[in-house]
Amino acid sequence: LHARGVPVAGVDRLRLGAPLAVQDLVAALRFAAQPLDDLNLANLLASPLLGWSQDDLLQFVPRDRGTRLWDHLRKHQSETVSETVEALMQILARADFDTPQALLSWILIGPWQGRKRLVARLGAEANDPIDELVNAAFSYEAIQTPSLVGFIEWIDASDAELKREAGEADGQVQVLTVHGSKGLQRPIVILADATSEPRVGGASELAEDSGSDSSSRMIPLPGLSKEQRVGPISVAEEAQKASDMQEHWRLLYVGMTRAEEGLFIAGALSERQAKKGPHEDSWYARLETVFPTDQLSDDLWGGRLEWGYRAENAQRIEVEDEAAGFALPGWATTPIGPEPRPPKPLAPSSAGEEMGADPPLKPDAAKRAAERGVWIHKLLERLPDIAIEERAERANSWLERQAALLSPEDRAEIADSAVTVLADARFTEVFDRAGLAEVPLAAVVDGQVIAGTVDRLLVESDRVTVVDFKTTRRPPSTLDDVPAATWRQMAAYHSALATIYPGRELRVAVLYTHAPVLIELPAELLEQHKRNLSGTQESYSPEHIE
Repeated sequence: LHARGVPVAGVDRLRLGAPLAVQDLVAALRFAAQPLDDLNLANLLASPLLGWSQDDLLQFVPRDRGTRLWDHLRKHQSETVSETVEALMQILARADFDTPQALLSWILIGPWQGRKRLVARLGAEANDPIDELVNAAFSYEAIQTPSLVGFIEWIDASDAELKREAGEADGQVQVLTVHGSKGLQRPIVILADATSEPRVGGASELAEDSGSDSSSRMIPLPGLSKEQRVGPISVAEEAQKASDMQEHWRLLYVGMTRAEEGLFIAGALSERQAKKGPHEDSWYARLETVFPTDQLSDDLWGGRLEWGYRAENAQRIEVEDEAAGFALPGWATTPIGPEPRPPKPLAPSSAGEEMGADPPLKPDAAKRAAERGVWIHKLLERLPDIAIEERAERANSWLERQAALLSPEDRAEIADSAVTVLADARFTEVFDRAGLAEVPLAAVVDGQVIAGTVDRLLVESDRVTVVDFKTTRRPPSTLDDVPAATWRQMAAYHSALATIYPGRELRVAVLYTHAPVLIELPAELLEQHKRNLSGTQESYSPEHIE
């Protein structure tokens, strides 16, 4: 197919060392490990990596049998040889320092441009074996000490078969086994080897009759002549042949049902086979009887049978240009403007810089304050579901497990703060069992995406209450002392909830856990801060697209 210029996706199964692209790359690695191997060097010179022709080899090989090819090339003065020697010196300079994978990468995408040259010579199907060789180098380095000689031995000793995923063909011919074609469908399927004799093997092992109910052992069988295959061995062979024939017909069903539009059943016979015709149990022979037509002559195959109808060949029809003088509408000639960017979400917690009442802290103190706030938040999330009389004990027990690096005094203070907040009658409604903790919210408000997580949310039939926790050491005492950043954050939550729960009363509050003190933020004051949520930006929401 490749010789005929037909694009081929490659075969579905291959042994890693078999493809020519892999052999050429391994030849380069062998030269890096042992430059005095004349045969390997000759193979490398004639490969796409270096591009010598057979005439070049004959012209520049040494005439003296006692001279090594590599030594001879280094002494040669020809421009062609000098360029090749310089390229080979580059890989030798890296051989002692690069891992196999790094050296392969250098060959493929470095000065040699190996991948480009291999694909140009061998076709796009060379890409898959090349990638598998690089993956093998990664695997080798993961389990062995990276060594060029060790990797070459590892590749030579490997007889593993690689199975490629047969995805979309993209206009290429796929060469598959019937097993590999399971689950696929293509417009045209060719069963190219349908005239051969079924592969039916004899029994290779025999079950030992132990005379008990336990499972029998399997005894391997040596090669036996026809006269020796008697008794239980003969029975086992017949059972194995029957099983193989069943698989033979199952595979025929799989192969035939892969075709969407056309199925071609073909095969080639040798001169001797042509006298007898296809084997009686071959796919071709069994299917030949279902074709109700006489045999037609065929220049390539000699004869063929057809069932169904072929589509007529498409004819190019020349038509007059009816569009001449026709004016296209404006929308057909107006360039499309730039695609609008998706809206950039606004996180309410970062709606502005925090300008709290706390004085600046030293780095260590700031770290401790942040940790304290995190642990209080976690306790306020978990403790509402615990019985009141058990909260203090459970809080201390949980902190001992989760915050073992904190001192006992710090853990006790954090637990006490959280329990005190929950015990305050003013907060009973907020921490009711119906309330939700750490609730993610997302809404589009006037083209602006607002996304964040609220500390506490209580949803009722006619009212929604949202509370955000603050661990500031010096909480504000009045509404005027609440930082502007907090107002903007809660205004964002208010806007998002108004979109999510339209028509319900909204209550927004901030709980300062250090005091503790709960400050409710009036809706009319929150409206004043909504104007500062976002400026001009390239964003959109579905309802704003015209």
